Amino acid sequence: MGYGQMGGIGALWFYDQALPENMRENKMMSFMGIWLGGQMVSSALTKTNAFEIYLGKNLVWSTLKNERMPNMRDLLDGFGRAGVTIAVPQK
Repeated sequence: MGYGQMGGIGALWFYDQALPENMRENKMMSFMGIWLGGQMVSSALTKTNAFEIYLGKNLVWSTLKNERMPNMRDLLDGFGRAGVTIAVPQK
């Protein structure tokens, strides 16, 4: 995706005869459109929904393994298995 963006931006500045007239007349807006559009497409293609918590080399929580986001109980249990004691504050 990055190469496509670079090619579009390069064409915008150095080879503008191949571009439509409205892109030639407003190069800054065209640049922003190419850049933002490329970033949105790249982000959508690489989204993994990974949320991993490690304590040293110990895996505390893996959203990929559990296929859901953790709640507080999941985190307390995971840290407990890793040897961390979490005290609940007294009111």
